[in-house]
Amino acid sequence: MNATTPSSGSGATPVLPTLPHIDAGPPVRLPRLLIGLALAVAIFDLCFWNAIDQPGLSIAVFFLALAGIILGNRESLGKKRTTRVLLALSAGAALAAAIETGVTNTLVLLILIIALAGDTFFSEVESPWGRWLSQGVALICAPGRVFWLGARLMEAAFGGGIGWTGGVIGGCLLAIPALVLALIFGSLLATGNAVFGSWTNSFFNWFWQELALYLNGERIFLWFVAAFMILPLLRPAQISAWWWKWTESLPRLPEILPTGAALFSSGLVLVVLNLLFLVANIADALFLWSAQALPADVSFKAYVHEGVNALIITVILSAIVLTAIFQQALNVVERRELKILAYAWIAQNLFLIFSVSEKLRRYIVSYEMTVARLSTIIFLVLVSVGFILLTIKIARNRSISWLIGGCVLAAFATFYITQFMDLAGWSANYNVARMEQDRARVFDSKTMCQWGADVWPALRRAHELDPANPDIAAAWQEAQHGSDYMDKPGIDWRRWREFSLRAYLNRWALEEKPNN
Repeated sequence: MNATTPSSGSGATPVLPTLPHIDAGPPVRLPRLLIGLALAVAIFDLCFWNAIDQPGLSIAVFFLALAGIILGNRESLGKKRTTRVLLALSAGAALAAAIETGVTNTLVLLILIIALAGDTFFSEVESPWGRWLSQGVALICAPGRVFWLGARLMEAAFGGGIGWTGGVIGGCLLAIPALVLALIFGSLLATGNAVFGSWTNSFFNWFWQELALYLNGERIFLWFVAAFMILPLLRPAQISAWWWKWTESLPRLPEILPTGAALFSSGLVLVVLNLLFLVANIADALFLWSAQALPADVSFKAYVHEGVNALIITVILSAIVLTAIFQQALNVVERRELKILAYAWIAQNLFLIFSVSEKLRRYIVSYEMTVARLSTIIFLVLVSVGFILLTIKIARNRSISWLIGGCVLAAFATFYITQFMDLAGWSANYNVARMEQDRARVFDSKTMCQWGADVWPALRRAHELDPANPDIAAAWQEAQHGSDYMDKPGIDWRRWREFSLRAYLNRWALEEKPNN
């Protein structure tokens, strides 16, 4: 069949060619997408413009609003249990942000938003990990979303597919050539005609002055950055199942060596490392867990503090080595002798973790508690959970995908629980309690003051105990000055110091001057 082309002399109106349909993601209607994107950018501006240096309650408001916009862009409500769980977890994390915002809390909210978007737009994928990983890969493809949106706008404008929205978009696009030509010829005329040039200069000066009252170059740039980052959460790219299917059954290591040689090599590695760890653990058993005095050339501070980071790296490296050994062929990893050596090494690693924790405890008792030391103890608990999961993998020949998934969930659970913990307050209260028992003890009050509203009651108590201490007095006065926000004009509700539940609850500690 021959295609017919309208003749130029027939008087027929030329028909613009229809752009090919672009399908680069789960179905979302373009008007709804544009409204959601504009609303998300507006809320981002409300929450973070001129307050991005110290965000607080704004974090909770923005992520909750973004979660609602994501759900508003879905085609159906769906009945996935994971979606309801993610919403409940997001509400809890937002509550934690209202109490006090930190890096951990922000990271948790970001992870939950990505997972919620995956559950929303990749609902056809049965595996939750598949949905979440697909959304993660879609975020990597974020730059392409801008071009996709531009193509869809062109399709809407000239394809006549979405009614008045397409008409408005088409009209704006068709007006661009006229505006460009007007600027070009206007510039030429203004150069050649002094009167016309004076008029145009006056007009543009007035126009830019009026525009500057409402718009700001940095602010507009922030809008585009926000839109660029939010768009993949409202309309992710179509992701092939290959990106997540391979994670369900990661392959074992290739059989480079014969079975006998692989067994000998793996067994020798475990024997040597078991003996090495045994010597180190015997040293801890003698000098840490018993009352035996340290050697003359080893100080107490060096023994309980220096090298702790190296020991933590040692434990993590041990887990990686064990995982690699038991990712070999089944005829190697199922050998009973190899598993016994692995169990022995895991036990020694757990003993080493307990020893590191005890060293940290003794250092804290002898010196002071800090948020970093408390966080290190929590991290060691997480590593211990990882070794328990590794033991289950070895005993039951679980896949490495199962191990990685379990470790990821354990890490997320640790972050989620930690965001509700008042680590700074616990550390400060401990230091002041020790000071109350022994007035000769000192702590870094200047650093403690930087931990925020959590430490205000402890600083007040410390100032009452030792009002003559200049460092404590300076720290208390700095906290008092920083918290006196209700008497200041132009208070921004978005900043965590000025508007956090923790600051509101603890402000009593700074309202009245302690007795001197």
